[in-house]
Amino acid sequence: GEKIVVPTGAAAELNALITLNEVAAFMWECLQTDRTPEEVGQMVLKEYDVDEETVKRDVDNFISALRYFGMLEEQK
Repeated sequence: GEKIVVPTGAAAELNALITLNEVAAFMWECLQTDRTPEEVGQMVLKEYDVDEETVKRDVDNFISALRYFGMLEEQK
């Protein structure tokens, strides 16, 4: 029942699988369509019992990590 991300392309150099916890997997699914970080945060707030400050920090950190590893394109 674990959710994992398998890096491809340039990110494949990581030579690893990335395991996602429940919330990270939810955010990953949210990002499969074109959504802003704010939209993802609102979706997380509706789905989980968590405060807005924590959600903003977690979404920002998750998106930053995906971009760092080349797994998410910059929006233009």
